[in-house]
Amino acid sequence: MPYSPNPGCPLCKGIGFVHPWREDGVPNYRDIIPCPARSCLLESVRAYKRGELFIRKQGITGTEQTFDAFDPIPGTEKAFKYAKALVQEEAQFIWLLIYGGVGNGKTHLCNAIALEMISNGKSARMVSVADLFSDLRRSMRSHSTDDLLAELKGVFLLILDDWGVEYGSDWEQAKFDELLTSRFASALPTVLTTNKDILELPDRIRSRFEDRRLSRIAYDSAPDYRKHAQ
Repeated sequence: MPYSPNPGCPLCKGIGFVHPWREDGVPNYRDIIPCPARSCLLESVRAYKRGELFIRKQGITGTEQTFDAFDPIPGTEKAFKYAKALVQEEAQFIWLLIYGGVGNGKTHLCNAIALEMISNGKSARMVSVADLFSDLRRSMRSHSTDDLLAELKGVFLLILDDWGVEYGSDWEQAKFDELLTSRFASALPTVLTTNKDILELPDRIRSRFEDRRLSRIAYDSAPDYRKHAQ
């Protein structure tokens, strides 16, 4: 088990869970929470979620790719601004589309968004769209599609990296649309990146990101970082 309670904890007696207090000062025996005592379960859980093993399991591909480590070269300004704004509690939007050429920092910003959300105690998941469609195909064979979609529909922040026009059968595209429709209706933070021109996005996808009440679009016009460094 990646985390465990303190067997000698004086608060929970090693169980790992306690009853929360109600506002009137009486324990709420109908509910339990991780023990918040020092060196007990809650602290253990938080330490695990800061670790690389947990972060990698959330699909984050670069644990070192934080906002501080991002080099905001010309062309990345808008994407960088919106990515940082999305993780703020006072953010005016919850959906973000970043599009532009290859190698210009889009995935770095996705990693940074996910890392920041996790550090703020929120659940975050990052998945490449190609991998998502592969997972959908496998889930169809194992009859676990509903479970896969339920997980992705329910995570607080979902990042879908590198959408491409070549991805997905009609059934897979329909499931992708179902996922986006559910998250949009639930007003859950969602990020999509693509190397394609925005006009190549299907209307049913593009229209949600064009809704200024919940969404923002950033064009990353920067060149490939590898060429920029030369």
